[in-house]
Amino acid sequence: MKSRIITGIIGLALLLVLLVLPPITLTIAVSLVCAAAMYELLIATHFEMHRSILVTSIIFSASVPFFKLLDTYLPVLIILFIYLSIMIFIQIITHKTQPVQCMSFAFFMSLVFPVAFSCITYLRTFSSRDGLFYVIIAIVMPWMCDMGAYFVGTFFGRHKLCPGISPKKTVEGLIGGLIVCVLSSLAAGMIYQNYFLKGTATVVLWQLGIAALIGAILSVLGDLFASLIKRQSSVKDFGNIMPGHGGVLDRFDSMLLSVPFFYLLVHYLPLVV
Repeated sequence: MKSRIITGIIGLALLLVLLVLPPITLTIAVSLVCAAAMYELLIATHFEMHRSILVTSIIFSASVPFFKLLDTYLPVLIILFIYLSIMIFIQIITHKTQPVQCMSFAFFMSLVFPVAFSCITYLRTFSSRDGLFYVIIAIVMPWMCDMGAYFVGTFFGRHKLCPGISPKKTVEGLIGGLIVCVLSSLAAGMIYQNYFLKGTATVVLWQLGIAALIGAILSVLGDLFASLIKRQSSVKDFGNIMPGHGGVLDRFDSMLLSVPFFYLLVHYLPLVV
């Protein structure tokens, strides 16, 4: 637990530094996270049979956070078409030794996780005034849910949540995570309203609370999905780069559904009015 807390403090400090720097710095950081996550995923699941698949998937994953910088969707579609064409070409020339399932898995995962993580950078530039607040909330939701679930589950957990997928997760931990997530999000909203907006706008707290609750539930689903991949691949963690947490993907897997959900939400339901 000590190493987990120390790593968390260091990670929080790095995050704060990234948030105060120009938005492009956050985009570059997320790009590195996407590349590292894809590398960990393909290595841990033993789907890196041909290095060409691994390298191509990593390069594409690293490019996804920069899609928001493009003026239209056409360049994105062109990049996606080129990526798909390359993957199919590799599959054809390596069909005798490379099962199509491996290429399909790499292609699917290089879309799923990088797109989810990239929504962090998309939120940063979504609003010139509130973009940074949205990023903080999007990160607070899954991380505080995970933290609350970990500590509540450690000390009070009795009833297993999904023992066949993640034996350590408990119902008590889930409830604790949901409560901590909602309270943390509301606290962040009140701080932003009282110390940064200063009467120029209002954070709709009841909407933020509901968004946090839904986001917390989605973060648990994303975490369970990643745990399912690890269990079926017979690995404990995707990596060991972060002491107490495992790999990059172990730390960010809970963002798989919660961050895209929040990115879509603020388009149709502004939380700051």
